[in-house]
Amino acid sequence: MRKTKSKIMMVITSMPILMLCAGTLSAQEEPSACVELGGLAYDNWTKVDSGGSEALPDGVVNQDYIRCKACHGWDHMGTDGGYVRRSRKETRPNAGAGDGDSTSRNISLAAREGAPVSADTIWHQGTGRAYSDGTGSWVALDETHSAANKAAHQNGYSLGNQHPDFSTGGMTQEQADCLAEFLNFEDAAPSAYFANIDPSQNPVLYTIVDTADAAAGEAFFNDTCVGCHNLQFALDYLEGDGKFSELSQKARWGIPDTAMTRANMGNPTSQNVADMLLYLQQTGGTGFAVNPGLTGTWWNGPDRDGEGFPLQVGYAGGVLTLFGFFYTYDSAGNQAWLTAVGKPVGDTVEADLFITEGRVWGDGFNPADGSTTPWGKGIFTFDSCTTGTMALSPNDDMQLVGYTDLAYDLIRFDDFVVSGIACPTPAN
Repeated sequence: MRKTKSKIMMVITSMPILMLCAGTLSAQEEPSACVELGGLAYDNWTKVDSGGSEALPDGVVNQDYIRCKACHGWDHMGTDGGYVRRSRKETRPNAGAGDGDSTSRNISLAAREGAPVSADTIWHQGTGRAYSDGTGSWVALDETHSAANKAAHQNGYSLGNQHPDFSTGGMTQEQADCLAEFLNFEDAAPSAYFANIDPSQNPVLYTIVDTADAAAGEAFFNDTCVGCHNLQFALDYLEGDGKFSELSQKARWGIPDTAMTRANMGNPTSQNVADMLLYLQQTGGTGFAVNPGLTGTWWNGPDRDGEGFPLQVGYAGGVLTLFGFFYTYDSAGNQAWLTAVGKPVGDTVEADLFITEGRVWGDGFNPADGSTTPWGKGIFTFDSCTTGTMALSPNDDMQLVGYTDLAYDLIRFDDFVVSGIACPTPAN
């Protein structure tokens, strides 16, 4: 069984984006049939279940060039969410990275500050690109590295990422209306499931809303999902970058033209989905990751007053690294300092520990007099911004001088000084 993780609370950050027209529905309302259709159309509006004909419009070669989720992401947040590393290819657009125009990719309610989307905004009549400018705009970089080839590649790259003009055939008026209703439905927004989505972490780090109940999520998963997807499949799937965003969409609204429909899933609510996500997150150990916001002083509390861990988490050569110090005592009662250095993997750091000695105070200090001796290993695991565990294991030489294994819980000591670094550290 994998380790259980704790929840953490943060606030979603967003950039304001203005959209137009009809009112926003409240989170308390049940989704209408139109909202449900819009949820499917957001995934792929060409499918029959989504109100489409199954046929691609003239000029479309790759359907991702006309799918809403392909640019705006499963969480509506583009590169501000689960699609932070979404790149442009011949077969698909990106989610706003690298083309100089990211103003419209994050269309979440938070980014829009509640301003509603209209069907006209979705149509992009007269202002969007032609369907054929999707795959057809792609120009591969060749081996010549010529200025003309690079310019053609960049022009095609940007053109293929632009919003299509959906008024030229394909999408129906009903689909556009229902897509708008879906995007304006508060209970369909990413905030219905996530208190925070942190794209600065890789994979993207999700904090589930604090109303979620893992026990209820386990019951929902067992009652609704295991007939088609076993637990290990779900856990492996969620280890991928941005997959919590994708699952929140599919588990709530279904997948068009498949057996995974809302009816077959018992018409799940946002609470059902959030419960399930928390259960899977805790079971799979994907709920927290070491980040610079853990920088601070940690200890075991008053029972071990007089020793503790000043820890710093930062980037060394672009690689996230933990630097730590343990002020403690040797078996004879002399003060001892251990230093720790290690690279995090998820919520855990396995660090090499060293003990330094030989130098003296003041004017007599000489770096050449000192020695750095390997002490052993330390494993630091964090399940939230304020709680964790440590386990220290001395090597054979250190055991001979009286050091023994030591393990206990850690809590953050913020009574006097805080680092001022947000935890988890938000994206730049």
